Amino acid sequence: MRTGLGGKSLIDLELGLTNKQATTFPTHKFSTGDIVGIDEYKKDKPPKLQQTFSGVIVRVSDTKITVALSQEEDLPPEVQERCQIVKLANNVTYERMLKSLERLRLGVQNDTSSPLTRVLFGQATPLPPLPVDDMTWFDTTLNESQKEAVRFALGSQDIALIHGPPGTGKTYTLVEIIRQLAVRQNKKVLVCGPSNISVDNLVERLAHHRMKLVRVGHPARILPSVLDHSLDIITRTCDSGQIVADLRKEMDDTMNKIGKARKRADRHALYTHIRDLRKDFRTRERKVIEEVIQGAQVVISTLNGCGSRTMMKREFDVVIIDEAAQALEAECWLALQKGKRAILAGDHQQLPPTVKTPAIAAKSLTSKSNKQPKGLSLNTDLTVTLFDRLLRLHGTSIKRLLQVQYRMHERIMAFSSKELYDNQLVADASVAHRLLLDLPDVASSDRTDVPVIMLDTSDTGLGHEITDTDDEDQSKANEREVSLAVVHVEALLADGLLEDQIGIITPYAAQVSRLIRDIRPRWPAIEIGTVDGFQGREKEAILISLVRSNDDGQVGFLQEKRRLNVAMTRARRHLCVICDSETLAGNKGGQGAGHRTDGGFLKRWMTWLCDEADLRFSEELV
Repeated sequence: MRTGLGGKSLIDLELGLTNKQATTFPTHKFSTGDIVGIDEYKKDKPPKLQQTFSGVIVRVSDTKITVALSQEEDLPPEVQERCQIVKLANNVTYERMLKSLERLRLGVQNDTSSPLTRVLFGQATPLPPLPVDDMTWFDTTLNESQKEAVRFALGSQDIALIHGPPGTGKTYTLVEIIRQLAVRQNKKVLVCGPSNISVDNLVERLAHHRMKLVRVGHPARILPSVLDHSLDIITRTCDSGQIVADLRKEMDDTMNKIGKARKRADRHALYTHIRDLRKDFRTRERKVIEEVIQGAQVVISTLNGCGSRTMMKREFDVVIIDEAAQALEAECWLALQKGKRAILAGDHQQLPPTVKTPAIAAKSLTSKSNKQPKGLSLNTDLTVTLFDRLLRLHGTSIKRLLQVQYRMHERIMAFSSKELYDNQLVADASVAHRLLLDLPDVASSDRTDVPVIMLDTSDTGLGHEITDTDDEDQSKANEREVSLAVVHVEALLADGLLEDQIGIITPYAAQVSRLIRDIRPRWPAIEIGTVDGFQGREKEAILISLVRSNDDGQVGFLQEKRRLNVAMTRARRHLCVICDSETLAGNKGGQGAGHRTDGGFLKRWMTWLCDEADLRFSEELV
């Protein structure tokens, strides 16, 4: 054991060694950031329902798992010698959200809500933005729609939404907004996102500029590339943190003495000394943390992290939430209650947060009470994000759209722009006409010369989808589409593409498994995954396997147009859609597409592909 993160004890767990045992762990599902329970291992006895000790996994290797203990007391010798760990459910997030919502309820009930809260609940109208003139830009490469979004956000007096469709440079726009607020306007800024990766990406971008940044969060969950900006590292390396570092060393030295002490009285005295050191350590560390956060221009945290003890009772001039359309509204309030103004960035036309609780019927929601605060509707559920709700509540006057995209060929972009973005997206000249053919060492062919291809299995007149009965979600798969994907990948590689320039996505986990089965052994660098897992990613060439092919015209969650939007906007130069157009267009089955909930989106996409893509039928290829 040794002293580590925040003065907590670190313990390294390794396999017990015998002559027959290997030193590496067998296959397991423990990963960095998991909360685990630790208890003494006793043969033939199951783990206790309530673990005596718990902690967070800091590091995982083939031979060692390092845990930062949550408790102040040290592990007893018998636990250190033989222990077992179990993964624990993490209810901290939900408890923080509930406490935040309770504070919100009391504020509304006692009429003590902030002006921002009143606007966000529709009890007040957003104030018009103030004019922002004579801007001196940090990033002079921003296009006009990005500059307009920056000016709008800086002039906003309460709420501003930045709508960033795929590839439109939302992050560059946010970085400019943050720098203008913190450096030019001398505002104290809190930047948040729903996940660690979303906020760490912003830290990486901001770290290139001279700003006082602090990334709040458990070091085990922060990207190694931005650890130098984490609160833990800064408090260790700053001048005032030197005393804390000396105390940490003294605690480690005392821990080593405990292991060597033979007399019980000596060990007891050393444990008493450790407790005194820890008390002094925590007091001094709190002062250093306060000094660091108060001195920061920009504090960066996950939305959940805003509910931590470190962030309690802190106030900011502006709260910025990135990927707001992927965040639960309850999560957003953890951050929003700390700010006077708010800027939300995201795209409500891409996938919302994952919610496993079934949506509640509107009738059952409204029947409980006929009274509701002005501007609020009870006809909703957790899938409606704050970004969505504010647009419905206040309209597009509080939003600015980023219009120039820098990812896709204009034909790949065209359908998404027309259907979901009012035909306002424009492909930048640098990407509008680029094809696979323009890549180094790629030959001209009937694949590399065209941006969009459709491989249609409807020519067989058969339904090809199967249901994975071993999967509790009854996921779908399609072997014919797997074969077509293999053929198309072979051809692209023969044309000169590299494996890591190709991605294959599908809405169904069972199809992912089959694609991996046939492709990974031959081409291990080709990335294969679900549509949901690919959000925010891009590749030069993308193959989409849509799977559904049946005689009833059933398409399942392909009716979710936001999922399809993510799928069709991942490719830079080449998009290949593999599907049964007759099933997806609703031309099979008695009811057709009229009974679907997507408003005809999928049918219109199939029509567009048949008219605009290079159409090829499956029997020509396999």
